[in-house]
Amino acid sequence: MIRRDFMRLGALGLLTLTPLASIAMSKHHQGSGVDLKIRQLPEHLPLRQLPEIENLASGNVFKARLSVAATPVELTGPEKTQLWLYNNQITPLIQVTEGDHVEVQVDNHLHQPTTVHWHGLKVPNSEDGGPHDLIAPHQSRTYRFQVKPGDAGLHWFHPHPHAYLADQIAHSMAAAFLVKPYQDPMPALPSYLLMVTDLRLDAQGQVAPHTHVDWVNGREGDILLVNGQRNPKLELAPGSTLRLRMINACAGRYLRLALDKHTIQLIGTDGGYLEQPVELEELLLVPGQRCDMLIKLSHEPNQSFALQTLPYDRDWMGPRPAHYLTTETLMTLATNAATRAPAIALPQRLTEIKPLAEAEVHRLLELSEVMPGHAMSSMGHNQESTTSPQGHGGHSMHGNQGQHSPAGIMTGRPPIEFLINGESFTPGRIMFTGKVGQLEEWEVFNNSHMDHPFHIHGTHFQVVAEQDAAGAWQIPAYRAWRDTVNLLPNQRLKLRLVFNEPGEWMFHCHIIEHEELGMMASILVQ
Repeated sequence: MIRRDFMRLGALGLLTLTPLASIAMSKHHQGSGVDLKIRQLPEHLPLRQLPEIENLASGNVFKARLSVAATPVELTGPEKTQLWLYNNQITPLIQVTEGDHVEVQVDNHLHQPTTVHWHGLKVPNSEDGGPHDLIAPHQSRTYRFQVKPGDAGLHWFHPHPHAYLADQIAHSMAAAFLVKPYQDPMPALPSYLLMVTDLRLDAQGQVAPHTHVDWVNGREGDILLVNGQRNPKLELAPGSTLRLRMINACAGRYLRLALDKHTIQLIGTDGGYLEQPVELEELLLVPGQRCDMLIKLSHEPNQSFALQTLPYDRDWMGPRPAHYLTTETLMTLATNAATRAPAIALPQRLTEIKPLAEAEVHRLLELSEVMPGHAMSSMGHNQESTTSPQGHGGHSMHGNQGQHSPAGIMTGRPPIEFLINGESFTPGRIMFTGKVGQLEEWEVFNNSHMDHPFHIHGTHFQVVAEQDAAGAWQIPAYRAWRDTVNLLPNQRLKLRLVFNEPGEWMFHCHIIEHEELGMMASILVQ
């Protein structure tokens, strides 16, 4: 452990454990108790398709009922793991066509409040499922909205109740939402939806509580799953062109994707298609993001290729999980002995993404982190060009400062806050005000020592400039619509966006634990 981490962890109380507790923490992060659980999960089973949530209507109406409840799942056996799931399914799917009307009744059978946030969908503010719109335990709420034309793409839904969110994500509450276009420019291809989640289980096969290290860094589970499976297998004819659409639904894990002996053609991001395919050797997919990829498989029969997530160091603080700096296989693609698949003619242009014009309003957002009495980075200032600077609020403590679990590992929330413009999230507090249809430019500055994936509700944005390691501004290599983007430590990005719906819209770090510890705020659009 380097001196910087030692000092930070000491300030957080992570180095005040007894020798026995320190050994327990070390063993935990080396995976000594969890590896057995991982080995019990089978690998190379045929890739499971996401189970579809039944449509109770017809035509251009999607109507469904979602039950949110604790569900016993046979993962490692013989004990069953209690996960919190939608309709008793791991990573289910809602599938509609742009223009469809959606009506979903949500029945909350949990012991705590929840919401359903439709991540990436442009819905009315009343239907967004943010932290100010809770569904109480054993109560119901019906969401109603129309999927707007032009919103085709891969989205997802997950809970968003402040102070409960980390627990719910750790128990696997996540599902996919695919919006099909009226007319798809892509030819018919073998196509697969991939939803990536992770889990950490205790010795009894149940979801383990959060540790202090989870809260500081963002929780990464020991068990990496694709569609609820460990390293599933997908077998196709040699030379096949296939389409993989992926959601990173993990709380804190970054996916640095690469396919053994193949390149990736990226054709879409959070907001749908790119203008044309972009060939990549690897792709970083951060929590909350989606990607749409084409793969042209090798012509060699009876070969296997690993779709991997390569090591990515986001400046972890404290004891690192065993998987952190290792390459892991998400799934295995294989060619069989069938006749080589014919070549597929792909369109040269998929869509048009018009660049957004010069902004009417400019805002500055600064992401930072502090501990009471220990400044970890400078405090920000709330700045915008159309309103007066607003004062900084007090920094409230979130939860307790930790207690020891039976294994001797510090649990509970440590005394650290993640801030936007020097403020820790307080429900009801508005950081900015804006106008419907007004073009804005946000300069987001990550004034902290670790990566942060930044997410905005209610709209998509274009990254128009990004600062490189030398501090120079660069234009991105390609234009894309996004709702989540990563910021490196000390990096600045310029985002352009328009809110077309009024209401209070959230923006936050999509590392779930950082959001819970304060790195979230809202803009009131009028």
